[in-house]
Order: sequence, then structure tokens, then C-alpha cells
Amino acid sequence: MNALLGGWRLESWSYLYEDGRPPEFPMGADAKGYILYTPQGQVSATIMRADASECFAYAGRYELADGTVFHTIEISTNKALVGLRSTRHIGLDGDRLTLSGPDFAAGTARTQQIVWRRA
Repeated sequence: MNALLGGWRLESWSYLYEDGRPPEFPMGADAKGYILYTPQGQVSATIMRADASECFAYAGRYELADGTVFHTIEISTNKALVGLRSTRHIGLDGDRLTLSGPDFAAGTARTQQIVWRRA
């Protein structure tokens, strides 16, 4: 059975830099959000600032392979991401899910780390 199935609530979304500078939180350290994985292979993610002043969302299909999840983005609040296939390495520890991988934008010398807790 797929351990990702169901809903997950955001704990943090951060950019980690290769040069060692402190992490950045693109929607703030107190951002809110959910990611949902269905048995039929759909994924939907929504993250917003705690004050609801900004929101990022996308949905599409996902595939699993060798401890990695691939999200193929079909719709997004950022139209530049439509059609993109993102790579996220899976860290699963009890009810905590960590997805990490390259930034959406190439050449940024940073990775993304998104931590979720089962909802």
C-alpha cells in the first residue's frame, strides 16, 4: 500500500542553500497548507501565508519510484509550472512526511524541503 495516500498538513516549507546561508521560508515560517494524494494517482497541494495574503497551489498526477515521488503539474497558480515534472525525495518517519528536492527554477543553488504531518 502507498504510505503517501490521504491528507497531510504543512509544518514547514523552506529553501535550503548550498552555500550554507540560513534557510528561507517562501510563505513565512508560519505558513499553512495541505497536500493530498489519492489512490488514483492525483496530487493536490495548497500553501498559503498565515495571514492569507498569498497562496500557492497546484494539482496533477504523481508517480512513485525508488523512494521518490514525481509530481506532474497540470494546473497551478504559477502558470510557469504547468507541465513541469517535479522530483521530491521521500522521508517518512511515523506521521511526518518530508519531501525534498531541486527548486522549481534551475540554477538557484538551493533545494526545497517541505515537511508535512498526517492530517
